[in-house]
Amino acid sequence: MSLLEWLVASFIAWSLIAAALVQTVSARRSQRLQAAQALMIEDAQIAIELLRADLMMAGYGRPLRLRSSPGGPASWQTGLEAAPLWACDHGFASLPSNAQPVCAAAPAPGSLSSSAVEIAYEADGYSAVLGSDGRPTDCLGNGLDPSTAADGSRVYIAYNRWQVSTGARSELRCGGRGSSGPQPVVDNVERLVLSWGLPVDAGEGTALRFLSAAQVGDFRQVRAARLCLLLRSSDAVLGPDDVRSYTDCAGNALTSGDGRLRRAFWSTVALRNWSR
Repeated sequence: MSLLEWLVASFIAWSLIAAALVQTVSARRSQRLQAAQALMIEDAQIAIELLRADLMMAGYGRPLRLRSSPGGPASWQTGLEAAPLWACDHGFASLPSNAQPVCAAAPAPGSLSSSAVEIAYEADGYSAVLGSDGRPTDCLGNGLDPSTAADGSRVYIAYNRWQVSTGARSELRCGGRGSSGPQPVVDNVERLVLSWGLPVDAGEGTALRFLSAAQVGDFRQVRAARLCLLLRSSDAVLGPDDVRSYTDCAGNALTSGDGRLRRAFWSTVALRNWSR
């Protein structure tokens, strides 16, 4: 009887220990998943807010003088003479230091690519952060060089270039013209997809149709931008029994093959700083 009682007691004890271990492992895995999800959402919020803030500044400039247009409404001339936006559907092929970026060609069928955009606006104490030397800065905090406006005044123009890296790391990058090359801003951003809202007709209606960059003839006619960011977790946190399916920026149902969480985040931004 003593041996039998000991065996029963041992079985119960080991069952309780095994249940406790399973519970502990499950709790730790759940904590890892929750932490990865929270970090992914935080990264997405930061990336979206940075892009939203820059897109809303596109075309901003102090009015210098009223410019009449034969057969059309008058508009204000600003120190920004360049196009407020320049976008590419498949990223940048090259980044000239004093001109618009060159768009990359379409990738091979089945390959994914990210959008890229250059956003231009006049940088001053209201639209940009001032550096220690008092000069406005670009998206990386680098001081901008002044240029001369049409009225002879000195202006600072920011050309912020946003893109997603295609190398070993997956990150949202930004940089300016001149010596300011693209640098990481937000990690674990896997894809950026931008589409551009133009009015359905030439009237004053608010109905928009969203087009790719290649379909936009004049970015000065764009009234809104729709952006999608596909983010992933920094580590492989999915187990064999976890749900691995996700929906990408194109609405396709995909499966994560590397054990990382993935999620698409959307936002729409109204553009407001130039006459149409």
